[in-house]
Amino acid sequence: MRFESKISSGEPGLAQEIADNREDSMVVSTRRTPAATVLVIDDDPSVIRLIEKSLEGSATVYGEFGAPESGELDLSELDLVFLDYKMPVRDGLDILLEIREERPDLPVVFLTGFGTPEFAEKAKKGGANAILAKPVGPGLIRKTAQVYLGAFSYDNRRFEVEPGSTLDEWPGMRPPRSFEGVDPKGNLVSGDLVRFGSEAAVVDFNSEHGLGSQLRDIRLAFGRQQVKSAHGVITRCEAISRNSFRVEILMPGAWGVSEGEDEEPGNNVAKPSASQVSRQVKQSDLPEQFRLATYELCEILKSVQQDCLLFENLRDGALDTVERLRADESFVQDTSKLYSPEFWKVMVRFEDAARALEALDEIRVAKEFARKVMFPMALSSPFLARVVEKPIGVPGDFGMLGQILGNPLEGSSLYDRIFNSWILSCGAADAYRYRVNLLYREIRQKAEQAKREGRTVRVLSMASGVAYEIQRYLEDPLEGCEIEFVMVDFSTDTLKEAERQYRSFGTLPEMVKLEMHQSSVIDLANRSRGFSGAASDGAYEPDGEFDLVYCAGLFDYLSDRLIVKVISYLHGLLREGGRLAVSNFTVKNPIQSWMTLVMDWELIYRSEAQFIELMGRGVGDATFEIEIDHGGVEVYGLSER
Repeated sequence: MRFESKISSGEPGLAQEIADNREDSMVVSTRRTPAATVLVIDDDPSVIRLIEKSLEGSATVYGEFGAPESGELDLSELDLVFLDYKMPVRDGLDILLEIREERPDLPVVFLTGFGTPEFAEKAKKGGANAILAKPVGPGLIRKTAQVYLGAFSYDNRRFEVEPGSTLDEWPGMRPPRSFEGVDPKGNLVSGDLVRFGSEAAVVDFNSEHGLGSQLRDIRLAFGRQQVKSAHGVITRCEAISRNSFRVEILMPGAWGVSEGEDEEPGNNVAKPSASQVSRQVKQSDLPEQFRLATYELCEILKSVQQDCLLFENLRDGALDTVERLRADESFVQDTSKLYSPEFWKVMVRFEDAARALEALDEIRVAKEFARKVMFPMALSSPFLARVVEKPIGVPGDFGMLGQILGNPLEGSSLYDRIFNSWILSCGAADAYRYRVNLLYREIRQKAEQAKREGRTVRVLSMASGVAYEIQRYLEDPLEGCEIEFVMVDFSTDTLKEAERQYRSFGTLPEMVKLEMHQSSVIDLANRSRGFSGAASDGAYEPDGEFDLVYCAGLFDYLSDRLIVKVISYLHGLLREGGRLAVSNFTVKNPIQSWMTLVMDWELIYRSEAQFIELMGRGVGDATFEIEIDHGGVEVYGLSER
């Protein structure tokens, strides 16, 4: 086994399930072998699915989700590679060099959401045959394939997915966000929502009947959140495969936002209910400052979008890829410089007005109002859409945190990328990046100390997520230091994703050991204090004697009582001279109300004084120090034993 890890779980079969998924990471799309074989390397499942459907019946398409390990690619039978640029751990340029060493003749087409001109020039020098800017449609995919594979056409034969090869086995790869509507004949039609903007949506349909030119009673689902439009007009339809279509739907009417399921689509609801009338009246009674600030934020974003659409229409088709990337980069910089200061100035007014709300009912109505106004403009941001959708059921999931650390200029259009980058430049996102740096610093310091003392260092990450700080250590391990990492998380999806990401490093350094366990820190803390039945049989329990124990990002969801209990438990896992690090978001978060009202991301904020008091109760007589990030958004308690 190249990836040497130990995975345990209180849930029977988890270790075997992860191992099985590891062996089946290559996705095989068809049983029959056409003349051509295509490999798609991308960490976006929708891109893999699109290329698979676009070339159906013409080529056998394999999909590698994320960057494969160095030396693992089998290139002997391939005729064409579609390669993403930005992926976790390894980027496409690195993979391109590996391909060129083994197969100088193999055509490689780069896919990039927002590459720089420097990237495009490096890709060309590295031997890329072509560069396609995302979003890319099925027509361009087929046209590109024709260049390198020759002419092809669809046939009528059916293809079956190989057992065990579905992309949905991996966390974060469930069916995409959904779209529902009613066609002119009264048929309910549904599809996968590919892209979403304030005026239009792009949807993939698998349909045996025509959709017509219009749809009504439209619903777009982002998890439990639903965005609704009374009607839509189909402006463009392109075949992906024989029975699959990619459709652009213009939705010009009024928008509505709700949470959860309510009436069935297709039922004509001519009149709003009494509760809806009451809600509209209450929204009009919200403080004028709050309503004006919300509208102003939306209007700024609309101005940005209009400028982006005008620029895209002027430059489309007139530039080659390198020139286009250079023009896009310059436009994004100039547009952000023009609009970003005003956006954040209005955001301050929004925050001040929202924090002045007092009654719970007033806050609830403010949340409904803010989402109704902002969702059409905001949900095209990949980061905000994932926050609202909550694909693994918790706000701080690995996908969102990875986006904070990754390329902020993500999205399907220039507007999406600009707004996404603004949100990921705020103080709350900076606080998370600071957190990763702080935890890496603590790991490094303990590793250096243990090396001097000639012993193994043990590190426990509780409620670990995928632990990007550990990944950072693995990129540059301390030479001559034997280190054991133990990652504990309650979510099986998160553990699976951690396994996938860590495998990207290939074989772990010789002196590094990594274990992953499923367990709940709250259950463990309860059990340690004599609460019976709090932890399920077989759940992992740390054996203590750790040099470093840390838990960051969890206390924002816990009560004071639980925080004290967890701190006390974690402190007891330290060896003599060991160090504990815990944290909590503070009341100084500059987008606290935006996160609560618009992003549906509710945290328990504490002042520095409140956190110090909880820290003191948790560690007892032990000494501790406090550290705060540069923006004052997150406070850390650091205690020695």
